[in-house]
Amino acid sequence: MGNWNLCEVRLLQTKSRTSEENAETVAIGPVPAGKIWVVLGVGYLPSVAETQTISFNKTHGANGFGYLNPLSMALNPAIATCIEQGMELMMWPGEYLHVVRGGHTEGSHMFLAINFVEIDLPLYTYDEPQVVKRQNRAISTVRQIISTQRGGGPGAATRPEVPAERGPGERSRLK
Repeated sequence: MGNWNLCEVRLLQTKSRTSEENAETVAIGPVPAGKIWVVLGVGYLPSVAETQTISFNKTHGANGFGYLNPLSMALNPAIATCIEQGMELMMWPGEYLHVVRGGHTEGSHMFLAINFVEIDLPLYTYDEPQVVKRQNRAISTVRQIISTQRGGGPGAATRPEVPAERGPGERSRLK
């Protein structure tokens, strides 16, 4: 599971797209501005039984990136995917998911579907004031300890200060 709240699964969605006849690519997207798609499932199926080289890619503008190295697959009734159980893909604003096949059977279509959770891209992170106070206090304590160490240059070994021996009626120098 990624860095998103499980309660957002209530926003689970499915999008699908069918290509034009004889097409060799089909795409879903783009991800809207300010949103992230956490893709939990991907399915690709041609309309006829065929064996083709298939690749799954994501594109952003003119740039393309592969999700899966191209593989030769015998599809229909088998469904191809670029993720397995427990995996998820993060798609960022402006990105598309593309499936490309190396050739086509005359008159065939391509079908692509994704199952995803759309979450908001945060504008900032929020830290609870009490947590920030506690962290600042801890950092201050660490800095104070470091500054009071004797012979504490980088890499220098330090030993804990041992109280001086006391005679009768003397106070310890350390408190």
